[in-house]
Amino acid sequence: MATGHKKDGDWFSWALIVVLFAIGAWPIALILLFTKLFASDGKQKQAAPPPLENRSPRQTAADVQPVRQSKAKKAAKKVTKTPTAKKSTVKWLKIIGAVLAVLGLAACYEPVDMMIWLGKVDSWYVRELLQALAVAIAGGGMLAKGISMERSTKRYAKYLAVVGDREAMDIGQLVRTLGYPEKRVERDLQKMIDRGYFGSAAYLNVELGYLFRSGRADEAFQQRQAETKAAPQAPKEAEEGYSGILRNIRRANDRIADPVLSVKIDRLEEIAARIFRAVEEDARKAGHIDTFLNYYLPTTQKLLDSYAEFEAAGVEGENLRQAKSRIEATMDSIIRGFEHQLDELYKADAMDVDSDIRVMETMLHRDTASVERDFGLGGYAAETAPKTAGADCNGQAAQQSGEAE
Repeated sequence: MATGHKKDGDWFSWALIVVLFAIGAWPIALILLFTKLFASDGKQKQAAPPPLENRSPRQTAADVQPVRQSKAKKAAKKVTKTPTAKKSTVKWLKIIGAVLAVLGLAACYEPVDMMIWLGKVDSWYVRELLQALAVAIAGGGMLAKGISMERSTKRYAKYLAVVGDREAMDIGQLVRTLGYPEKRVERDLQKMIDRGYFGSAAYLNVELGYLFRSGRADEAFQQRQAETKAAPQAPKEAEEGYSGILRNIRRANDRIADPVLSVKIDRLEEIAARIFRAVEEDARKAGHIDTFLNYYLPTTQKLLDSYAEFEAAGVEGENLRQAKSRIEATMDSIIRGFEHQLDELYKADAMDVDSDIRVMETMLHRDTASVERDFGLGGYAAETAPKTAGADCNGQAAQQSGEAE
């Protein structure tokens, strides 16, 4: 990890601050210290030098003065140069800052106690108090800077892990992968560029929303963009409509390596295809899939694309693991939702079938009952047969009884 900082002159600035505190010039020492710790150390934009043919062969006094001013600015910049963001620097800033803060606060006790005991404000003890407060404030500033640098170092490590060896990086992808606000990502990247994390030629292209390590990477990226636009595109109707939606799901599935999740996506694609087929066969069903089309499908597509980006990032941080686990767990619920949507499409058909069956049962009951009564068949003949047989038996028995008498 290149930082692009030189140690030349850094020890001198710290020594100067210590000397200023020692001789009692603590206001100047504090200003110098806080400028060194918290002032922006970004690179200043420099104007291009004039062409060689336009330069005068002789230097005039007017030419010498800017050179001297430039040297003075360089010297001042060395003195106020921000410490390098390294673990050792962070460690010593925190330790020394904490010690100075404690010692400064402890040194405030004696002058305050003496002024209370004397019952008046003495100029000597006031100077001692201000000197002690200056030391405490200096320690607090160093401690705060150490903590800030520690957090920044951890955050910068995440950026470096995601960017890797890429010559061009989409800022939007960094925002989605790391979960930081866009403004913060741009600010962090600019600081990392200024400190040489991506090389001396790196810069942000705000118009394209990309980080480029060099001008050649920018040119190569824009050339690829132009070739993509010039390449034959798929027919518009192939990318729109139901077939386009299914194609997008399939593309996301192709980018995802997890085999378990890939099987679930296959199931989603199969159910979605059945839903679209049902709508194409019966246009009346189209009004029942508005929520499915306008919310469930786009949200599912977004989750799948995010999962593919998380896998491509190549980082196994806690945030990415949690996000991927939540997407994996949610896929079962999404599948059930898709199945429910497909079932709801056939609800009206099922009601029509039930209604048709009821009507048919009523008509069959009516028609078969009429035939039985009209022609003495079936149940009606069976009901009347035993009664006739009984009557005949009773008649025969009565006749035989009369003959016997």
